Amino acid sequence: MNDEEIVRKYSDMIYGVAMRYVRNRTDADDVYSDVFYRYFRRQRTFDSEEHRKAWLLRVTVNCSKDFVMNRGYSEEIQEDMFGSETLYGTTEASAEDILAVREAIKKLDDEHREIIELYYFSGLSVGEIGQMLQKSVNTVKSQLLRGRNKLKELLV
Repeated sequence: MNDEEIVRKYSDMIYGVAMRYVRNRTDADDVYSDVFYRYFRRQRTFDSEEHRKAWLLRVTVNCSKDFVMNRGYSEEIQEDMFGSETLYGTTEASAEDILAVREAIKKLDDEHREIIELYYFSGLSVGEIGQMLQKSVNTVKSQLLRGRNKLKELLV
């Protein structure tokens, strides 16, 4: 797979994960650039495409967390992000429902919010999340279940 195909194949995934952490487009662009810079700055060999994808996810999470910590990022979320189809898909939910879910997710602790966002908004599987966060699949499943339950409590 050549460089251009790699960028095309993984761009949306990397940008989406970065958005979940840094929460605005400008900062996500910076993280996106940093991830691909790290990827292309030296030749890497991967056992499979899954290995390449896991490496890119792990680097994206690490770069995003570094960005948030190093820049003194505030928790304010850019309003323009929440109307986008990339975050909520093509759901039939009303604006009030989306706002309620958004507010409830913001109230979750970091660990549960991260897993909920990666699973539902980034479309990652439990196995991919486990690899990315260096947790077992069962740990991810239990945290996802707990996060859903907390979210239900907040929405009732």
